[in-house]
Amino acid sequence: MEGKKYGALGQNCQAVSEIIGQVLMIGLVVLSFSVIALTVFSDEGAVKPQHTPYTDLRENIDTLNNTVQIVHSGGENIDLKEIKVVFNANGSQAEFNVSSDPCVTVLRQGNPVSKDGLFMLGDCIKINTTGKGVTFTSSDSVDIFFIHTPSRKVIQRSVIQRAPVELPEWITPYPYGSVYDVSGGGIGEWEPTELVGWTNDGVLTECSMVKDKTSNETFDFGMGSYGMNNTNPTKILLKIVYITHDDSQKNMKLEIDVGSGWVQVAGYGTPIPLKMYKDVSDCNQDFAPVNITDKVVTVERLRNLKVRFSADGNANSANKIAWVDFVGIHVEF
Repeated sequence: MEGKKYGALGQNCQAVSEIIGQVLMIGLVVLSFSVIALTVFSDEGAVKPQHTPYTDLRENIDTLNNTVQIVHSGGENIDLKEIKVVFNANGSQAEFNVSSDPCVTVLRQGNPVSKDGLFMLGDCIKINTTGKGVTFTSSDSVDIFFIHTPSRKVIQRSVIQRAPVELPEWITPYPYGSVYDVSGGGIGEWEPTELVGWTNDGVLTECSMVKDKTSNETFDFGMGSYGMNNTNPTKILLKIVYITHDDSQKNMKLEIDVGSGWVQVAGYGTPIPLKMYKDVSDCNQDFAPVNITDKVVTVERLRNLKVRFSADGNANSANKIAWVDFVGIHVEF
């Protein structure tokens, strides 16, 4: 071929080969990454991104007993086996796997339940941190990390500092406690605690009354969250404002539980009557509270205090409703 003239393309054929090779390699890399991504993120792939639950939580701490309560206050349910709680307090750190740690108790309607189920609305996770050497005082800041283990995401982080507080004149379930309504013998439901926080505000609970069945509402004041010392109370008054438009209720009872079972303090069968308003506009009238000091006696009983109001249905027709406008306790030391 010596002495022959070559075309322009033939004169630079080595460079063309290099360009084509580079294009082919880039194409192979892109195809490889596409196959890997398709495998990883497909239903049958090696890795599938975990869903992180959207859940609202409310934390309370009892500095006297070194316990923390985490309440499910809204959002999705979470498998208890997928929850880990991490504490940082006073220079110490501890981790608690909710389903297996003996320092953890799961409460539903105030009663312990199995750790094999779900963490649902109204449930409470109670953790005794002393079991792993974490203690704190009312002046310490406590970091709480609530972790969803499958997704490795922190659902909520809180920094709680509980300083000594002055008790208000009337302590209502809101914001620390809860209201559980069992109407007409049904399975019951959690009520927003704001419904019973004020008198004559037009915001009421609704308790369905069914003939010859008992309906009740239970109120938890969460007194352990106030960081009280070991001083026993000298006076405790209980006040409840109850409303009905007719006589669809009978045998009304007011009971308390301080950790050893329900005891009736007013209403049917006792010398202390329960006053019942027939209209919301009557709620601004004065209502005499019930003195329960002799039933509570100690600060430990005060921390456990729950109140239950109940009545029997006395109506032939359906859709009868009774309301609680206010419930509160007054405490003096």
